Amino acid sequence: MNVTKPYRVRDEFVDVIKERRINMIVETREDIGEADLVNAVLWKHLTELTTKDVLKYREEVLGKD
Repeated sequence: MNVTKPYRVRDEFVDVIKERRINMIVETREDIGEADLVNAVLWKHLTELTTKDVLKYREEVLGKD
């Protein structure tokens, strides 16, 4: 079963995603969707993400305690 859910992505990440996508299209000469890129990042790194990583991101990037 495939279930999709939209998430908000910070503008700074959107810019990087768009840039990386263009580079990948040039490299492969194949259309690579932004969703494919985001899902590949999750597929590759999500299992290694720790609570400490999330808390560090919230503190350093979002400025939350």
